[in-house]
Amino acid sequence: MGGPIRWLDRDESPRGIPVVRAAFGAALALTIALAVVLTLAHVNRSPLEPLRVVSGSMRPTIAIGQIVHVDPSAYASSPPRIGDIVAFRAPEGAIGETPVCGVSQPPGEVCPQSTPTESDEIFVKRVVAAPGDTISVVDGHVVRDGTTAPEPFVAPCGDGDGCSFPVPAEVPSGQWFVMGDDRGSSDDSRYWGPVPAAWIVGKVVR
Repeated sequence: MGGPIRWLDRDESPRGIPVVRAAFGAALALTIALAVVLTLAHVNRSPLEPLRVVSGSMRPTIAIGQIVHVDPSAYASSPPRIGDIVAFRAPEGAIGETPVCGVSQPPGEVCPQSTPTESDEIFVKRVVAAPGDTISVVDGHVVRDGTTAPEPFVAPCGDGDGCSFPVPAEVPSGQWFVMGDDRGSSDDSRYWGPVPAAWIVGKVVR
């Protein structure tokens, strides 16, 4: 401690190994390895993007004005799951006072296809159906593949026109059906269709 390090001669070590140099080299290697691990951990850790929610469509789960964080790497290796809350670029048909479905929407059926162009607007909704699922809505609750989904988080829908779409529609390949938790006041896939996977920005982490 406090003095200069003296390198041992080879004949001073039982096996002819410069033990001080070896110990120093091992410590240096360990330090470098630790630095590499920490660097990789930093590189692989995706920063969470803050997002202020300005709509009440996700009440009571997310309040108006609440700041949530979005993980843009959440779906890098696996697709969204039913129940995930996601941020996505909304289709052009979702922008404006009157939502526009990408195809003619049959009576009693949710919109089966969004408009082909995405907008610059970021929406936050919950994934309620995956590609290939059939979906209908009864009293504001999702009926997926013929089974009413357990959704304790939703607000009562009331008597609005969007509370029931009893005719099942199939979600196209590579697209996700999203809805707000406040089913009586949410403009969502019921009106303007499912969202392509490429438009999903990331998973909302509350």
